[in-house]
Amino acid sequence: MSICPQCNNQNPDGAVFCDNCGASLAEVAPSQPVVPAVPVASAGGATCPACDAPAIPGEAFCDNCGAALSAVQPAAPAAAPQPAAPAGATVKCPICGTDQPIGQPFCDNCGASLAAQPQPVQPPVAPVAPAAWGCPRLVVAGTGTEFDLSGKAETLVGREDPVSGVFPEVDLTPHGGEEGGVSRRHARLIVRGNQWLIEDLDSVNFTWVNNQKLNPGAPQPLNDGDQIRLGRVLLTFHTA
Repeated sequence: MSICPQCNNQNPDGAVFCDNCGASLAEVAPSQPVVPAVPVASAGGATCPACDAPAIPGEAFCDNCGAALSAVQPAAPAAAPQPAAPAGATVKCPICGTDQPIGQPFCDNCGASLAAQPQPVQPPVAPVAPAAWGCPRLVVAGTGTEFDLSGKAETLVGREDPVSGVFPEVDLTPHGGEEGGVSRRHARLIVRGNQWLIEDLDSVNFTWVNNQKLNPGAPQPLNDGDQIRLGRVLLTFHTA
């Protein structure tokens, strides 16, 4: 061990400068040849600010040049990668409250900055169609063609028109729909609890249930065996 001439601190053999006060230890070095100690890098990868030699954890001064190590900070560990936001995730705009896509810098609605909105909002879960009793279906009179309505909360009835972007679940075009005066968006079937209803969508040639004309926008309850007429096309509603 080498005793510091300034502070009497005990230092390891071979140290050039005192670990406590930084004074030179050359005057008290042993007479035999000194093998310089191999510096050990700290776990954090810190180095001496003066000579770039690896700094020993806990030492106040560099064993290589004697510079103070008080300002040396260990290298910060790499930040763990953040999980990617789920597809369709959104954030709430802090100004107008509208949902905006995650990662977008500004609100599409009001232009406010979204930089302070780090938490993604999970996309809403699509509602599940209510369970309908029996085996609901529409049967085209004359041909016997059936349209299965099972598992659907709402069903559009009309004629397909790709130009207008209308693709009804019950397309009556192949069943005399155009000749029979069926509108593209003629009517819709709705399930509320265990009750089926039909609503005329302001069609040109009207919707009839058991020969009773429906008022547009006013849903009418349906029962098993009811006859539905869209323009001049006749169907029967069945649930059993």
